[in-house]
Amino acid sequence: MKKLGHGCQYTAYDLENGRVLKQFHSLLRAYWVIAHGIFAVGKYNLQSLPCLARDMRHKALTSFDVIRRCNIPSEWIGNPLFLNGLDYEQDKVIPISIVFASISISEKKEIIDRFIEFTQKLLALGIIDKSFNMMKNFGFSGDDIILIDIGELYDDKNFIKRQISSRAWTKQYVAGCIIESDAREYFITQMDKAFLSK
Repeated sequence: MKKLGHGCQYTAYDLENGRVLKQFHSLLRAYWVIAHGIFAVGKYNLQSLPCLARDMRHKALTSFDVIRRCNIPSEWIGNPLFLNGLDYEQDKVIPISIVFASISISEKKEIIDRFIEFTQKLLALGIIDKSFNMMKNFGFSGDDIILIDIGELYDDKNFIKRQISSRAWTKQYVAGCIIESDAREYFITQMDKAFLSK
């Protein structure tokens, strides 16, 4: 299996059959990933590692419960097949960040509009991706935008309200991943229009 990359919770491997394996980090790997993030942002100290590692696991388990409760269409989340514990297989897709690397600003704006439409469909089911992280957590399956990171889904109404009112999409780790300022400003403006007026 070829390693494709890793995030806060998972390492992704290409199964070379149109699917990927998302393997939840071992405790040691989780500590490394968290410590790397801590040094990058300076937000926590090393004594917080065990608590943060437990929180990653809790978020994933909670997210899987959300998927079971909310009857989200399987194709919207890459047709996951849950394995033992927290590992799962999923359709191999093209992350939006990869698509953005080779398209024009007008095409990026079109994808942003489509991302917002998809996010509104999730919200209609009572679900959000924690931070509306378009560049890292969403991708293309064929011509359809889907959610590829299913480890941070929330259906708690109060949490959703807080994330929207705090404009989670404006955070550096979300909007800051959009390199071009025109596309980034468009993303923030359109997200504000779509969700703050509700």
